[in-house]
Amino acid sequence: MNPADDRKIALEYLVENKVTFPIILDTSQAAWQAMAQYETLGGMSAVPMTYVIGRDGNVMDAWYGFESAKTEQALKKLGL
Repeated sequence: MNPADDRKIALEYLVENKVTFPIILDTSQAAWQAMAQYETLGGMSAVPMTYVIGRDGNVMDAWYGFESAKTEQALKKLGL
């Protein structure tokens, strides 16, 4: 979740959508600072962060931004 997310709205969304995986919602100044340092990467937008998680729950791949070719490659690696 984004540190700018409203806690009440975020929790309602999670309940409505029956989300069962762990979520971290940290609106502290430290979270804002951590997020700010990753907003750009080498002058390009680094948000969103993309994670590909295998059926075993382990992160198979991760990268800054969205790249359709990289996403497709990662999904093929998973057999999807």
